[in-house]
Amino acid sequence: MKFFLHPVLLFLLIINPLQSQTQNEAKIYVGVTQSSFEGEGLDGGASFDVENAYEVGFKYLLYVTENLALESGLNYWKADVKISSSPMPDQTIRNEILEITSIPIFANFTFSDYFFINGGPVMDFQFSENDLDSQSGIGVGLGAGAKYHFNNFQIFINPNIRRYSVIPFEEENFHQKLTSFGVQAGIGYRF
Repeated sequence: MKFFLHPVLLFLLIINPLQSQTQNEAKIYVGVTQSSFEGEGLDGGASFDVENAYEVGFKYLLYVTENLALESGLNYWKADVKISSSPMPDQTIRNEILEITSIPIFANFTFSDYFFINGGPVMDFQFSENDLDSQSGIGVGLGAGAKYHFNNFQIFINPNIRRYSVIPFEEENFHQKLTSFGVQAGIGYRF
């Protein structure tokens, strides 16, 4: 019994300080984006203008070291898309709504006390039905930001770039893929 007790006691002495160093962070944010469709278009095909794009979301960070965290959460992105047909014989213009829900799987690295970079793959799901190419798939995101802590609270700003559907769930001919440049701002709580 004594032989078994020593390794268990040693394990508890090692794991207890590690657990007290584990930090978690929850954040909520809003953002605006400048977005456009990129890719090979058809000659004489319709043009797409993305307008009024915004996003809201929730982030959860699990710190694995003092400066490195795994970041995930849920992001909702919405925009109006103006579709203009080619002008032969008459040009038609119509608007459609594009909605995408995303789950990022980012690494978040903090340097100094006020700055961070984050990035990695993103799972995107387009739930709006429209005539646009599907943006559901695996995308990528990269950002750099600044944060300010007061007690356990934090305010932050996170400029970023996102490319949707880098690996689409449904491949289409002449696939138009969404690219967004955005800025997120929000508040977080560290516990």
